[in-house]
Amino acid sequence: ISIVIISLNFYFQLPKGDYLEISHGNETKQYTLMQNKTLIFDEIEVEINMGKAKIKKSNCPNQYCVMQGWISKINHSAVCIPNLFKMSIKSKTLSYDSTNY
Repeated sequence: ISIVIISLNFYFQLPKGDYLEISHGNETKQYTLMQNKTLIFDEIEVEINMGKAKIKKSNCPNQYCVMQGWISKINHSAVCIPNLFKMSIKSKTLSYDSTNY
């Protein structure tokens, strides 16, 4: 139980990101998270709402990408494999979620 509590504590202390990086096919773009905006990429609709983002609509068969919900922490991602779509929360400063030696 203590491992679960420590893991949850670490998760909620992750810093919020500065911008959203979206890769669709061979194209990558960046968008600020501090806005209320809806973006449309072919059959995918992305909603940005003041520091968080989600895939709102997609034409993929299982809708797993829509079920991922809101992302807001650095290095969190949402993907839609059938549409070759990925969005990730990024920061202007370097951040690491682990250290390897």
